[in-house]
Amino acid sequence: MQVLVLLTVYKRNNLEEQLKSIYNQTLKPDYLVVFQNENHINIEPLKQKYKFIHIKNDYNTKFFGRFAHCINYPVDICCVLDDDIIPGNLCIESFVKQCMEKNGIMGGNSRIGLKNNNYKTLAKKIPMDGGNSDLLLVDFVGHLWCFKKEWLYHMFSIPPLTFDTGEDMHLCFSSKIKGNIDSYLAKQHSNSSCDISNNAHSSDQHSSFLITSRQARIDVEEYFINKYGLKMISDTNPL
Repeated sequence: MQVLVLLTVYKRNNLEEQLKSIYNQTLKPDYLVVFQNENHINIEPLKQKYKFIHIKNDYNTKFFGRFAHCINYPVDICCVLDDDIIPGNLCIESFVKQCMEKNGIMGGNSRIGLKNNNYKTLAKKIPMDGGNSDLLLVDFVGHLWCFKKEWLYHMFSIPPLTFDTGEDMHLCFSSKIKGNIDSYLAKQHSNSSCDISNNAHSSDQHSSFLITSRQARIDVEEYFINKYGLKMISDTNPL
């Protein structure tokens, strides 16, 4: 089984901390890719210290480009990480194992769709940012996405409503519609957590929630519900 880990770089300067974490993983990726949009951070010195594939884009491919790029590699499993998380050393091994066992998309954090008829009840049952002892069925996941590469063809068989937000929903919703693939908040304990920094890097001026309207994300949910017949989950009990 071949595994790809893809890290992203835009304006945050957390890459070396992430690279150290990936180099210390119990499951080493067969391909380690750093996917950089524009040139806000100089990562050239890191290429002398760490071995990785550097993909540099003068054009900002925003949220979807990193997922589309994964199609290029001869792998079975892809792990795409946000630029504000530092995975524990057991994280990749744990997420890959859970992905294979449940045949589902594993995420570092999870959400219940705002248009889910049971939102108020279900949202209370899930931790917002990992740190959970149970595998939980959810509407969509984020932070870290671990999935079979073949599911990317589901993702890109449906045109995105917008490229400005919603890649987390688009991956999970399209996989559910086209392949009946569920999304789960992965089990995470200390060293298997997707972010041992406890969100220390996520609350800054680069956080996407600060620049994306709530309505834009609701629009994405409605797009999948109204045009493609998406059914949100009705329960999220531990599995």
